[in-house]
Amino acid sequence: MISQNIKKQIIDQTNIVEVVGEVVQLTKKGSSYFGLCPFHNDNHPSMSVNNEKKMFNCFSCNTKGNVIYFMSRFHNITDDQATIMLAKRLGIEISEASTKEAIKQERLLKVMNDATLFYQFYLNNSEEGLDAKKYLFSRGIDEDIIKKLKIGLASSERNYLNLALKQKNHSELDQIELGLIKNDDTNTSYDVFRNRIIFPIENNNGQVVGFSGRIYRDNNQAKYINSSDNEIFHKGKILYHFHDAIPAIRENNKIIIFEGFMDVIAAIRANIHYGVATMGTALTNDHIKAILSLTKNIILCFDGDEAGIHAMKRSAMLFANYQIIPKAIVLPNNQDPDEYVKENGIDKLNQYFVANEKNVYAYLYDLAFKKFIKGDLESAENFKKEVFEFARFSKTNTIIEHFIKMLAEDLEVSFDSLMKDFGKMDYIHSSNEALPLEKTEIQTKIKPIKIKKKVFLAYNMLIKHMIFSKRKFIEFKNQIGDELYLDKKLAIHFEFVKKMEIFYAENEKMDEEDFMEISKKLDEANNSLAYSSFAREILEKVISNIKDDDEFMQCLDTINDCKKDLSGTRFYNKAISSRNIEDIKNFETIRKEHVKIMSKEEK
Repeated sequence: MISQNIKKQIIDQTNIVEVVGEVVQLTKKGSSYFGLCPFHNDNHPSMSVNNEKKMFNCFSCNTKGNVIYFMSRFHNITDDQATIMLAKRLGIEISEASTKEAIKQERLLKVMNDATLFYQFYLNNSEEGLDAKKYLFSRGIDEDIIKKLKIGLASSERNYLNLALKQKNHSELDQIELGLIKNDDTNTSYDVFRNRIIFPIENNNGQVVGFSGRIYRDNNQAKYINSSDNEIFHKGKILYHFHDAIPAIRENNKIIIFEGFMDVIAAIRANIHYGVATMGTALTNDHIKAILSLTKNIILCFDGDEAGIHAMKRSAMLFANYQIIPKAIVLPNNQDPDEYVKENGIDKLNQYFVANEKNVYAYLYDLAFKKFIKGDLESAENFKKEVFEFARFSKTNTIIEHFIKMLAEDLEVSFDSLMKDFGKMDYIHSSNEALPLEKTEIQTKIKPIKIKKKVFLAYNMLIKHMIFSKRKFIEFKNQIGDELYLDKKLAIHFEFVKKMEIFYAENEKMDEEDFMEISKKLDEANNSLAYSSFAREILEKVISNIKDDDEFMQCLDTINDCKKDLSGTRFYNKAISSRNIEDIKNFETIRKEHVKIMSKEEK
């Protein structure tokens, strides 16, 4: 990691107005310059840049910081990578030792770029490539789209890519880490992607970080295989086509979120260039933050099957946490965009999108209404529950009242009676995992265990020790693991432990600067100052009172005792966070086991 002293030097010597002015049109007003903020949908210049203060500040979205932070946010790169870019502008050389992480990432990105070029070359210069192109053309993917999306082909041969990358002096270790090759039982390398059309996946900076490989011949293999998560590729942070879609998203002030990248390609064929897709995973808060930096007009286009509806509900719930109400588009007959284009043509898809945008809650209401059988009490109750569900997670009184009024009319009951029923119903939900579940009598009997103050103090002391000792960190992980995240009050501790684990995987020593750098990154990721505040408290109040290894072992004992107390809570959390209704039905069994465990501990 680059030291804070070097970063300060870069900040002091860089003209932030010049750097920002290269990507944002700035106008001088007084001692500052103003322009449209690139981190939210800015309609009038609300971002100021001041070289004397070495700061930028958006008065609308409150994004602010120094030139390194601006570059890292704008280009979606790490602070170290941004520092290196700025250092090159100044003609400053930074030692390899201080940029270990950034240099490694640059090396891995170079491997992925060369792999992309090889796949593209093979598609355009081989007999297998002719067959692959015939398949692509049959799917309406022409040469322009192939070139634009950097589509390539993986050979059917065992190790063509591996050999090509070796010729470029890329190590097999890097290829293995990126998921490009594996070793068989004889320790012989082979390509992971073979006999597949390759769709490169780019990060928000337009750099290839992963691949999705699709079969184009009938060979009884999985239709798709995808890159696994690694140092430069994280499915939960990347949206397919996001970087290329940025200009169209800004121009149209909206974005369409699809389920798969073939849907995105179908939209591109229909001249809809503001579409993105998740990479085989559910929408995450990281995805949403990236989206909302460009527009607040969200359209969800998921399949109309059960899985698609579930994904739509969950996505709407996540956006509700940001006071955003998405629109929804669902194609007829449970079709995805690719299937719709095949059957109806490109023009019809665009027309359908324009004509069928609907408030996501209105869509969910209509969906629930279609299943309602008038005069059937069970059907009426199910209808009511479905409406109550989305009304609750919308977190908006206007939406709640609007749809409960509609419900009252359709059920032919009073609005007041429904509101009473709604008030009696409570929901347990996680913004990241499970959909809301109706609270039961059983659940109300459970009282989560309170963690004693001494546990928090012990955890603080353990973190203090682990800042300066990798050995103690390893001992902590071996004994404690991640058990205590079950209590939300320990979430900050848990996040620090995760980041410390990543740090110690590549470094032998940690100092105060490293610890504060970890806290800064956590603050940026969570849009909070809680982590820096916690870190300063550790450094100021705890570090000054360092004792010997006995203290460390005593703290471990305190945490281990707490783990025993939390054993019942694990059962509780497992039940209420599950999407599987069978887990909820078995909750009474879990509750009894919890009570039994606690009774033993009390004795």
